[in-house]
Amino acid sequence: MKICSSASRRRSSRAPHSPTHGGFDFLEQRLGIDDAKRSKRSAVFPSPFDYPNQALLVVPTDLPAPNENAREHFAAVARHLRDLMTASDGGIFALFTSHRDVREMAEWLRGPGNGAGWPLLVHGEESRDILLQRFRDGGRAVLLGTATFWEGVDVPGDALRALLIAKLPFRVPSEPMVAAQCEAIEARGGNSFGEFMLPHASLRLKQGFGRLIRTGTDAGVVVLCDPRVVTKRYGRDLLDALPPARRVVGAWGEIRGEVSRFYRQRRKDV
Repeated sequence: MKICSSASRRRSSRAPHSPTHGGFDFLEQRLGIDDAKRSKRSAVFPSPFDYPNQALLVVPTDLPAPNENAREHFAAVARHLRDLMTASDGGIFALFTSHRDVREMAEWLRGPGNGAGWPLLVHGEESRDILLQRFRDGGRAVLLGTATFWEGVDVPGDALRALLIAKLPFRVPSEPMVAAQCEAIEARGGNSFGEFMLPHASLRLKQGFGRLIRTGTDAGVVVLCDPRVVTKRYGRDLLDALPPARRVVGAWGEIRGEVSRFYRQRRKDV
């Protein structure tokens, strides 16, 4: 088990595809304002939140990558979500990248003994506004969501106190628009993964993480269930681009105790 008191150390030199960390190159390219002849200004301002004390980022490493064994990965995510529900007593956004995974997780949680005791809200079964209102009002709900819940959703306070991210939010390569963008990059001699797929995943991951801490008094745990952030070279860049929460990396059986301790301490402080 590896525990960091704050964000992992920044590397002195970034990897070739560090796409969004510390700058706006990717956004400028997407907006067509990366021409050196254009006059523009950009700035990065520090966050007002105390992430090392308000948030804990947990990365389990003893589950298969979703692109290697999707079924076993899904089964491990279900177990991690169930443990997180117990530790936090609900108040969870579980974010997925497909509606199929949302439906399958809902079916699993509705099975005997899997999710009893916590209200379950499922993207697609009601409108987003109704789901969010029920989530805020309930205080102990578990909401399963896809793209629309990764960004533009604001649930300040204790109603949202945990976040589970099932896997890295890479775009689907076979989608027509994605395929066209990647083909255009490759045609000019570029690297479509480093220039397009990875920046999109990094931005979406930061947006998802950003759902948790909305005020100076919010606190919670993010469980990122994709071991590629520690096994792949690009993973370090994705982690470094996230807010500097305290981080715990290791086998789930060893690190889930840190999750429980976080919430026990939180309840004492409150």
